[in-house]
Amino acid sequence: METKVNHPDFEELPLVDALWTEENWKHMLEYLVLNEVVSYKEVTSLVLGHLNPSQVGTSIASKKTFQAHFPRRKTWQAVREWHLSQLGRCVDCNTRLELQADHINPRELLGDSADTLDNMTLRCRRCNVIRRPSHKNGGLTHLTAESALMWILFTKKPNTYQEYALLCREYGLTMANIRFEEAWAMARWLHREGKYEISDDSKF
Repeated sequence: METKVNHPDFEELPLVDALWTEENWKHMLEYLVLNEVVSYKEVTSLVLGHLNPSQVGTSIASKKTFQAHFPRRKTWQAVREWHLSQLGRCVDCNTRLELQADHINPRELLGDSADTLDNMTLRCRRCNVIRRPSHKNGGLTHLTAESALMWILFTKKPNTYQEYALLCREYGLTMANIRFEEAWAMARWLHREGKYEISDDSKF
């Protein structure tokens, strides 16, 4: 396999990304960039997009259940002031990425009466999902599923789809196998560029 940078010793680390150090993550990013999987420009652009604050004008101010608490055409002003008063970090994990307005006491318990500004806070997408009864498997893994699928591919470097699917289950991913097959496409694309090794006995 021809790559511009030797693969770091990710395989020797446990399949638990929560144990990774900042240095581990730095090496992961450098490996992806120097092997031209992504560019620094692409990574930075993506991060900037995920730093963009939540669209509370759509998710809160436009909802009639919130508007009922304010004079006509005054809801956005109140929501904007509430938004600016927040700390700009997830109240659970402290990240600035992918922040969303979320209920403190859920609608499942309070119904429409939950839709008041004093019952709202900012949570990241992952922490928001963990709290939803409809996502009972949320939070079983440290990374989001979309990130974990690529993290496993690039850190463990399985050379067959069969091994990749097993690693995904071992990590704790619970979605249908079709998601693993979709993610495996990245391995096939990189294989064509000489950047990923796939054995002849790989299912796909």
